[in-house]
This record gives sequence, C-alpha cells and structure tokens, in this order.
Amino acid sequence: MKTATLLYIKNRKDEYLLMKRKKEPNKGRLSPPGGKLDQTIAETPLACAVREANEECSIISTESDWKLKGIICERNFPGAGNIMIFLMEYGKLTERIPEECEEGDFYFIHPDKFAEYEIPETDRLFIWDKYLKSDKEVFITGLDCTDYPLIKVVTS
Repeated sequence: MKTATLLYIKNRKDEYLLMKRKKEPNKGRLSPPGGKLDQTIAETPLACAVREANEECSIISTESDWKLKGIICERNFPGAGNIMIFLMEYGKLTERIPEECEEGDFYFIHPDKFAEYEIPETDRLFIWDKYLKSDKEVFITGLDCTDYPLIKVVTS
C-alpha cells in the first residue's frame, strides 16, 4: 500500500489551494497538492507535508504548522492502486499562488464553487464533505474504488 499526504492550504477568503494535475492519478483534475511519503526513510505524514509544501508550493513550514484532519484509505484507485492518504491542514493562511511546477498549476477555489470544476470523484463525493465538516476529531474513511467511478464506502 502506498502512503501519501494531501495538503489543505487556505487563504483569507476561505478558498483552498488546488492544483490542476499534469500527471496521473487524476490528470487534468483539481486536487490539493501533496505527495507520497518517502518510505526509505520512514518519513512521517508531518515531515512529508513540510517537504511537499516546500517542493510544490514554495511554502516554508515546520511540522508544528500542520495537523492531521483525516485518513482516507482507497482500495484499487485507478492509477494508484491501494493508497492511504493523510489529510494535512496548514495552520497558517497564505495569499500567494505558487508558480506552476512539474506536477501542475495552482488556483485558489472556494468550496462553494467546487461543482464548477473537474475534481476527482472520491474528493467530490466523500473527502471534501468529511474534511469541511470535521472539527476536532480526526476522521477515517475507507473507500473501494474497484468499480471507479462507482465508489463504495467500506468504513466511515
């Protein structure tokens, strides 16, 4: 199973920083930036958030700037296989849109406008709703994507 982070970064208008992905999985769709944990060094989700924020968004942060909001396990996600994703929230607001990188280009988008954009089905149907409604408790959800775009909730 692969492990990855997604980075939830907001501005003052409550818009989220999303990347239009240039690569699979989710090529051409908007999703939060992030990336795979470096398993060769047993990288933690916090350390991965710091590294990915710097690499993709040019955001210099520390582990204390991030907090875990949720964990999503996706079975048989197209182009990724089985993957556990740590949803990491950045504790500071940022107004700067990062420069385009090899992974994609960036936009700030308000959740009220998500329906107008190409967003991965798992994000649209499950992840954003849980993320936006979660307050203090970390949520954990399992999704079976074997018949994607039909997605089944395994645990919630």
